[in-house]
Amino acid sequence: MADPFTAEHVHGVLRQYARKRPDIGAGKALLDAVLEPGSPFGSKSLRTPRRWFVLFSILAFLVFASFVYFNRLG
Repeated sequence: MADPFTAEHVHGVLRQYARKRPDIGAGKALLDAVLEPGSPFGSKSLRTPRRWFVLFSILAFLVFASFVYFNRLG
């Protein structure tokens, strides 16, 4: 009977697989959700943030800034 795989061995194999495939992963999925799609013809082209992300970031900053401002008055 073959020896069972250990968790460390499986983790190492999965890590090598993910490193060989830069098109998959949580970081890639997060960037694809936040940034506009890249140009297939220009791999070095700049990807701009999506409108909803910019709006959410500005609103979150304004809420945080008003919270800090009004809590320092007392």
